[in-house]
Amino acid sequence: MVWSPADERFQENLEAAKAYYEQRWTLCAPRSATMLGRPVGQWLSNLRRPGALEGHSEWETALREVDDDWNPSWSPEWQRHYAVVREILAEESILAYVEPGVTVHGMDIGKWLARQRTPEVWAALTGGQRECLEVISVIPLAPAPGPETAASRPRRP
Repeated sequence: MVWSPADERFQENLEAAKAYYEQRWTLCAPRSATMLGRPVGQWLSNLRRPGALEGHSEWETALREVDDDWNPSWSPEWQRHYAVVREILAEESILAYVEPGVTVHGMDIGKWLARQRTPEVWAALTGGQRECLEVISVIPLAPAPGPETAASRPRRP
């Protein structure tokens, strides 16, 4: 017996979201994403809107059980890239080097990863984003040395 048509629709969409997560490692699906014949990307995007889950804490709990980062405070696009890098590095026993041009699910994750490690981009990331990267042993590159000045050159005796 169906107690609520809204709950039934949620459960059907949740099954599609679970299937999407199994393939893509994240629930930060692009709006155009579909799974099991359902517009899972649009559905998740709608649920991320402020107030969309008001009165439905059990729905949010169900989504967090699938992917704790289903609704990050940063962009879903960043989270999609991160999820792929996280899964690839989890399969390696040591930190792997992912070169630019390595493409997964249509995303150049090598280029994305290289960009995240640059000092300018690293500084612009939120604390949560940096923490996510550090958990998978991704750290920023050292800043490039600046031009040598006369004051910094060693003096000859």
